[in-house]
Amino acid sequence: MFQCPACGELLEALTHVHCRSRHQLSKDELVARYGQPKYVAPQMSREIQRWIRESQIITRLDFEMAQASVRNQFRRRY
Repeated sequence: MFQCPACGELLEALTHVHCRSRHQLSKDELVARYGQPKYVAPQMSREIQRWIRESQIITRLDFEMAQASVRNQFRRRY
């Protein structure tokens, strides 16, 4: 991620659209006035990384319960 040198907003890339809409400058003018955007490597704490791993995984039990629920609803209708 890059940090805008003028406002400090984090961006995937410093774009002409951001420069025009936020600062009324072209990208070249903004870089000339404030300097190059700073590359920022986002860091996550171990707790956040663990939470992402644990919350993103669908376990076998989750899948089996959903399948059983669908089977029960299908049987009741017919």
